Amino acid sequence: MKLLYIALCASLVVCSTSAAWAQYGLYGSPEMLRVPQQQNSVQNSAVQAGYPTVPAAVVQPQPAQTYRQPQPQTYHQPQPRYGNSPQPARAYRQPRPTQAYRHPQPQPQYGYPPQRQTTSAYQPYQPGAQYRYAGPSMRKPVRTAAVEQPTPVQPIPAPPAAPAGPSFNTAPQDTNMVNQMLAEQNGYGCDQGCGSCGPYRSTLDQFEQDACGTWDDGYRSPWFGSISALIMGRSDSRRLWTSYATGSEFNQLENTQFGMRWRWGGEVRFGRRFCCNCVPFALEATYWGTESFTGYRSTTNPNSPYTVSTPLRIGEVWFNNTSAMYWFDGAAEHRLWRRNEFHNVEVNVIREQLAWTCDSPWDIGWSAGVRYFRFQEALKFGSLAGGHTWGQSGGLYEAYLSDNIDNNLVGVQVGFDAAYNLANGLRLFISPKFGVYDNYINQTFRAYLGDGTVATTGTSGVPGTYPVHSSKNVLSFLTQIDVGVDWQFARNWGFRAGYRVVAATGMGLADDQFPQYIVDIPEIADIDHCSSLVLHGAFAGLTYNY
Repeated sequence: MKLLYIALCASLVVCSTSAAWAQYGLYGSPEMLRVPQQQNSVQNSAVQAGYPTVPAAVVQPQPAQTYRQPQPQTYHQPQPRYGNSPQPARAYRQPRPTQAYRHPQPQPQYGYPPQRQTTSAYQPYQPGAQYRYAGPSMRKPVRTAAVEQPTPVQPIPAPPAAPAGPSFNTAPQDTNMVNQMLAEQNGYGCDQGCGSCGPYRSTLDQFEQDACGTWDDGYRSPWFGSISALIMGRSDSRRLWTSYATGSEFNQLENTQFGMRWRWGGEVRFGRRFCCNCVPFALEATYWGTESFTGYRSTTNPNSPYTVSTPLRIGEVWFNNTSAMYWFDGAAEHRLWRRNEFHNVEVNVIREQLAWTCDSPWDIGWSAGVRYFRFQEALKFGSLAGGHTWGQSGGLYEAYLSDNIDNNLVGVQVGFDAAYNLANGLRLFISPKFGVYDNYINQTFRAYLGDGTVATTGTSGVPGTYPVHSSKNVLSFLTQIDVGVDWQFARNWGFRAGYRVVAATGMGLADDQFPQYIVDIPEIADIDHCSSLVLHGAFAGLTYNY
């Protein structure tokens, strides 16, 4: 039993010893190979790899020269480099015939030596050509004429043909998308005309087509002129009460808000169209105005005692040391006169037809320019003293209060023209314009008798005398909207009709300049410009293109 125990312990010790030797690599490991020592291993490896051991210096080109014929000679006995064993001498070889020195190929400093050139200058793309990198990954790829083992390239299948449909561009197709887009935009010019299906061909008016291109006979008509008739009226002013029945002040009889008849006027336009890519531009000058608006109103008292008075305070106004109440209160008759004039001048640059869809029924254009608008108004309030007649004694028994005011608007404006083409040459349009203006207002307020006597302020102590002159600059806004139909019924003729609305704010109206106390000259001199003016009416006219 002891022997069995001793044998078991011995086997355990042997196994443990072998395991420990195996852990430290001292047991069962193969014998290390002895590598023979070589000299200049680094240099030899570089030579075998075909690369220089040291960076090659850049060789500068030298002028061409010719080698001289060397004399034959024999090398001297060289000194031994390694060890003491001498090497036998060898004879000098005869050099080859002399030839011209060629410039060496320039090499980058500390770069790779030149390799065998396998490529040439860049060539146009050829189907089946292959690409590869001629050097390190940082170099640009170059095209090789061929590869060692070319692989046949299968052609890319063409996409299925698109379904046949109408073509609006006859320009040749190009693989460059940008060129295609430019060809679509520039395919129609002033010299080529609009083409068979250019922008607006079926909806563009004939005179606009002619401004873009040429007719079959080569005739062009870029110039145009238009004349139109206007009939317009104006909005009512604010109420300025001037008359009541004497003895019954609550019985007001008359105010300045009385309507005036519509007046005829005219408009003249002329200009020239220019073309850019079949889109007409135009420089246009316009004038329009109306004959003078006039209004008249007479007021008497239909009841006893047949006299009228005014609610305006005129007791401090004097004519020939007599209060103006003698003429205006208990008067036989009151009268009102109004007169208006309108003048409009503008110059605009117009860009017509912005809807670039072929055969589109919609047209949108814009305009920009300057405008001068003048509005003149005169309002006169007259009274006849009781018991007298008009014109008696040279107008001695007639007294008048009047105000003349001018509004001069100068500014810039922008607008657009939107139209829907019903047929070739027939369209409905709306053309609004919006502008900002400097309004120079000047006025003159008078108080006088029919014979020319000028009123005074008497003993009221109010500074100033009649007439009262004043002026000021204010900011105004003006909007004009035209709505109508445009019909191009002949080659060079068109008809245009519609309705026009002109609205202006920041205007000085004559009614607003009459104060409650007529003697208040400083109040009269301070021009009231918080009113608005609206003109509206119809227009119709012809356009000729030449």
